Amino acid sequence: MKRLDLIRDERGMTLVELVVATTAGVVVMTGIVLTMIVTMRETNRVSSHVEANQNARITMTKIINQLHSACVAPQIAPVQEGSSGTLLSFLHQSGSTVAPTPVLSKISLTGTTLSQSDYPVSGGAAPKWIFATTPSSTVQLMTGVSAISASLPIFRYFAYSNGQISATPLATPLGTNSTTAVQVNVAFQMSPLNDVSGDANAETEIQNAALLRLTPPAYNSASANLPCQ
Repeated sequence: MKRLDLIRDERGMTLVELVVATTAGVVVMTGIVLTMIVTMRETNRVSSHVEANQNARITMTKIINQLHSACVAPQIAPVQEGSSGTLLSFLHQSGSTVAPTPVLSKISLTGTTLSQSDYPVSGGAAPKWIFATTPSSTVQLMTGVSAISASLPIFRYFAYSNGQISATPLATPLGTNSTTAVQVNVAFQMSPLNDVSGDANAETEIQNAALLRLTPPAYNSASANLPCQ
């Protein structure tokens, strides 16, 4: 092909066509990038919710299982004085021993961290055990914990009234009324460990309860229906 023919050749793209094609390519790439960003954000949000839900359930299961092992001996109240909405102090033990030696556990909320400290028996005998003043172990159960609302503390304690669980929780911190606490309600919400700013439903709420009885209650007003009976 001669040089003059090359100059006259109309094959290829004009400047206008090149600008239009470039603009279309930029629009398509922008759409792809935005789609990837949204997808990654939603994936992170969902995985954060799942992680928070799993951690909350694991912690709740551990607390309730220990409460189900709280009746170490008949008619010995497991919930201790000083228990409050953010502190659960109770006796518990598991195993096949007929008369197990209990552990005093204190589950407390400090800031947004829920921790458990265990105190072994250092002397005395049932039911007047003496517990060590220094915990043998302290473990962090989870972080990002808070009460579901101001009117719903993490720990609530209930007694029987006329053969039924009272609708009104015991006043806290517990004093001598701890000997009547037959049910412990646990409720909290947990935030995901990852930052999920702008996600109004990021927290996972979970509630459960443990009944501290060995036999069904007596349905008459004269019966005390105390724990571990």
